[in-house]
Parts: sequence; C-alpha cells; structure tokens
Amino acid sequence: MWDTSMFITFSVVESFAAFVLTLTIFRLKALDFQWQALVVTLLMSCQSFVLREELQLAFLAPVINILLMVLLITTIVKVPLIWSCILSVTGFFVYTLFQTILLLLMYSDVPMSELQGGSAKGSLLQAVTSAVVLIVSGLLYKFGIGFIAPFDKLRIKWEQNIVIIVIIGALATLTVIAYVNDVWLNIAYFALAAGMFLYYALRKEREYD
Repeated sequence: MWDTSMFITFSVVESFAAFVLTLTIFRLKALDFQWQALVVTLLMSCQSFVLREELQLAFLAPVINILLMVLLITTIVKVPLIWSCILSVTGFFVYTLFQTILLLLMYSDVPMSELQGGSAKGSLLQAVTSAVVLIVSGLLYKFGIGFIAPFDKLRIKWEQNIVIIVIIGALATLTVIAYVNDVWLNIAYFALAAGMFLYYALRKEREYD
C-alpha cells in the first residue's frame, strides 16, 4: 500500500512538473490551468500504476501519458493539435533529459531495479527532478525565455472532430486491453479523463461557432 501511494504521489508531482515545463518552454502560463492539470495528472498516475503493476504493460504507460498530455494541451489550453503534439514530445524529452542528468549525479552506481516507481530512491529522484524543473520553469517564465510559436498557422480544419475521434478511439482501445486483462479500474481512469477532454473539446467547438 505504501509503495502504491508513493508511486502515485510522486508520479503526480512528476507529471505536473513536466506539464509546467512544457508550457513554459513555449511561453504559456501553466498556472492558469493548474487544477485541470492536477486532475489529469492524477488520472495519468493511477492509470500508469495499473498498466505497470496490474497489466504488466509498462511499455504502454509513456505512450498513453504523452497522448493524455496532448489531449490536455489541445482541449484545455486550446493549442492546435499538431502544436500540442510538438509541445508534449518536447516537454517529455526535456524533462527526461533533466532526470537523466540527475540520475547520473545521484545514482550512477545504483541498479535500475532499485529506482522503480514507489521505491524510496526512485521517489527521491522524481521529487528532486520535479523541484529542479519547477525552479527552472519559474526562471524561464520570469525572464521571458522561451519560444513563441505561431500556433494558429498549424491549425487543422475539423480539428475538434479529429480530437473527439482520437479520444473515443483511445478509450475503446484501452477498454479492450483492460477487459482482456480483467482490470476495470484502468477503464474507469481513462473514462474519467476522456469525459473531461470531451467536455472541454465540445465547449471549445461551441466557442468557435
């Protein structure tokens, strides 16, 4: 139970820090969307735990988390879909770079098996990385450092319909995977996230209309 709580808690911290870094790199104010981001990162962390520990599908967790980040940035931050993909992948790799550097500084001689999520060393690495990333993000935002992207130049026609189809398709695919492995919690986590994204996507479409 303790390992589970540690895994989810520090995964939320890590995902939220990655979200803040991602938006800050592109001169967007992440704190305007902090509550929605916290809800989504909590669902991401719970789902990641189920995929890793219950379904033994750890390789899917990063892919699904990037997908959820893309949907978060598209539906809630209201960045065009293609740019949301660019932002999410960029933020993911920059965060991973920070974590890799800290890993080499802190645990260069420690086996990777001791750094799994939920372990004391793994949680400490997540906490330190997140703290460093949040500090760096704060400095970037304070001094106006980052990229100003021409978001509207890469907006796809019928983008909202594509987003809705992706959400429904991802939910259907994950439902099949979870059903085959008999883990209904994973369906519930993604269903909650999908419902939130659909709400914002449809509200955004009405605003455009």
